[in-house]
Amino acid sequence: MKRIRISGLTLGVLVAAGIAHGQQASTAQVIASGQQQDPAMSAAAEEVVQDFVVRDKRGRLVKDLKAEEVKVADDGAEQRVTALRLVDGTEAGQRIGLVTLVFERLGNAARRVAKDAAESLVKGEQAQNVQFAVVAIDSQLFVLQEFTTDKEALKRAIGRVTNGQYATYAVESERIKKSLKETVAGADAAPAQKKTAQVMLDMLQFNSSYGREESTRMSIFSLLSLVRGQYSMPGRKSLVYFSEGMEVPTHLDEPFRSIPSAANRGNVAIYTVDARGVQTSSQNAGSEDLTKAAKLTGDATTATSGAVTKEELQASDLAEGSMRKNVQLPLQTLAESTGAFLMSDSNDLSKPMRQVSEEAASYYEAVYHPGIGTYDGKFRKTQVEVARKDMVVHARMGYFSLPMTVRGPALMPFEFALTKALEANPMPKDVEFRSAALVVRPGPVEAKGLVVVEVPMSGIKFTEHVDTKTFSSRVSLLALVKDAKGEVVARVSSDLPRRGPLALLPQARAGNYIYKEPLNLPPGRYTLETAVMDHEAGTVGTRKSSYVVTPKAQGVAMSSLYLVRNFQANAKDLDPNEPLQYQGGRITATLGGQVFAVKGAQMSTFFIVYPDPAIAEKPTAEVEFSVDGKVIAKSALPLPAADAQGRIAYVLSSPAESMPPATYLIHVIVKQGNSTADGMAQVQIAAR
Repeated sequence: MKRIRISGLTLGVLVAAGIAHGQQASTAQVIASGQQQDPAMSAAAEEVVQDFVVRDKRGRLVKDLKAEEVKVADDGAEQRVTALRLVDGTEAGQRIGLVTLVFERLGNAARRVAKDAAESLVKGEQAQNVQFAVVAIDSQLFVLQEFTTDKEALKRAIGRVTNGQYATYAVESERIKKSLKETVAGADAAPAQKKTAQVMLDMLQFNSSYGREESTRMSIFSLLSLVRGQYSMPGRKSLVYFSEGMEVPTHLDEPFRSIPSAANRGNVAIYTVDARGVQTSSQNAGSEDLTKAAKLTGDATTATSGAVTKEELQASDLAEGSMRKNVQLPLQTLAESTGAFLMSDSNDLSKPMRQVSEEAASYYEAVYHPGIGTYDGKFRKTQVEVARKDMVVHARMGYFSLPMTVRGPALMPFEFALTKALEANPMPKDVEFRSAALVVRPGPVEAKGLVVVEVPMSGIKFTEHVDTKTFSSRVSLLALVKDAKGEVVARVSSDLPRRGPLALLPQARAGNYIYKEPLNLPPGRYTLETAVMDHEAGTVGTRKSSYVVTPKAQGVAMSSLYLVRNFQANAKDLDPNEPLQYQGGRITATLGGQVFAVKGAQMSTFFIVYPDPAIAEKPTAEVEFSVDGKVIAKSALPLPAADAQGRIAYVLSSPAESMPPATYLIHVIVKQGNSTADGMAQVQIAAR
């Protein structure tokens, strides 16, 4: 049975998930031609589940619609609604509703508006099973309150996130994440509590390197992370996003468009708040340019003689630039495209906040069969209408037509193209890159590891924009981890659009795009399939590799050997759980096994030893260097004591300038008592 899921999970799965969370089966109404049907609403063909909210002209929720009163259009064609379900969270036993309050860094006046609005939302009357959380987007994505119904705890978190004390976020967020991990791993927590704790941890799986170049990128990928993390939770979820607007540059258009796409697939409504309060002219800041562009376009269209001026040629760019100055427009787009609404131009947002609370608990789900013949990855626009006068419908605007094998919580358009590239025969090889699955910490039941993808930017096309004196490039990647049966057990993707001044182009070309993602797997055989796209060149590269995860036996253990590209000493924002760290500094690993024998060059390797506390003897280590199967050098390694987490991090460095050009095999052997662990890496020393 094939199913297309615009709301994240099909209804049959929703009911099953509710039971798994220790809840009773849902008591929500299911209406079809005025008659109740089975809550699972199973179907013999593919189905779409569209959630929406209906209000009358007085702003009251409408809860008595019948299936024959609802009309749904899909890709321009009217559909027959086979079932209509009213999910009313005011009834006991309903599935959990999640509302996440998301705060950008705000100015003084905006913080006051946001604080009042957020407090009015959480202190109001709530449905029994609606829980709230508080997160902040700053230098990273921080959690200041996990999901809870405790209004006092929420009020304190709102106070912390709106007091301007940004330096306190990191410590508090780490404390909460540690507590969430203990909840997930513990035996005492209720199933529903474990589930919401895991959802919050999933929401915080954010790669902070996304936001280091510009704040808009930080915001976009933070929102994507928050949406992705909620995909496994059934029912409608809500984000309430407080900001002072968003200006989206052209090179971030696709990642921005991916937010509503991901939200619609994960059944997340994004309510946006322009916390600047009452505005008089800010939204029209670009109106003069827009008027000028319109006049230039009109002059060029009606002219019967004379040359076209440079300004007339640039009219469309001028118009687009003026529209981008309206920082409220992206907020409106996020809200309306996900079935929510924008709150703006007011210092008192208590009334719309009551509407947010109502819609988190009460909404409709309509089911229909679109009859898709070919899954082409194109966007299918949807529209919901009701056969009653003076009704206002808030519904999602569409979904991507994707085969079951590639549907996911936040599928971006580039991911569909890369999935097709991995299925091609022969597989394309037009982009050079390296990828690997590396072990961080072996375990008897599960090994902690990393998927690492490294793209040399020297092989990527950079487009030079002479008029703006800037350059642009864009690299996207997708990595699939498949088990011995060929089933996808892990999926990693990333998108890196870049734009910068032409003066920095040589540096950009000389660098490497290195992406790493945590990966925990049980013992077994796996295949890593990776695809990388160069958007400016329109090319794709792919590769496949196999590896085995072995269970850890008793005794000493060690990680893979990581070749070191860069070491950042005294890293201020270093996560204590970051595995690639050494004496307070951050290790940047590389998969490129080549070092040039020039003056000052070092061949450095990083690894981690995990002593067995049950063995009295201290661990020892030695390293062997081999060329063509012959050991040419051997040396003991002085291991320091283990840190508080039971790790011995070690960096082994050799002066590359004094090593003859050759391909070297580095073999590190660690012993403790009668147990042994080892790791290998290959490096080429090349003359320049």
